Amino acid sequence: MTQRGPVWFVEAMFPGYLFAKFVYSTQHRAVENSHGIRGIVHFGDRLATLPENIVTALQSRMGGEEIVTLDCSIKVGQSVQISEGPFQGLEVVVTHLLPVKERIRVLFDFLGRSMEIEISTAKVLAA
Repeated sequence: MTQRGPVWFVEAMFPGYLFAKFVYSTQHRAVENSHGIRGIVHFGDRLATLPENIVTALQSRMGGEEIVTLDCSIKVGQSVQISEGPFQGLEVVVTHLLPVKERIRVLFDFLGRSMEIEISTAKVLAA
């Protein structure tokens, strides 16, 4: 969010990474020496591998699209968790959007009563 309103931008999900399926014992040298490849990701002596179901889930989420739009906007009625300040960790419900001030008004129970407070959108996480 900027002073002029929301701004859309495009970014890579996994910048600088190429997912490849190959037989390491026979093909790792060819992969490592391919143009644009810096190396194969590993942690110490252990190769970084992904189960095939994770790759399949990523592919199905993307579909055939190169660009996927994510809606990260906060909505009235949505539960969010306060991430900073004295009420950190408290789950609250959004009651009003105040986009000009980049703030929201939320409802929560405190000492047996319902209260409404105004908080910055930067200080909440989707619950």
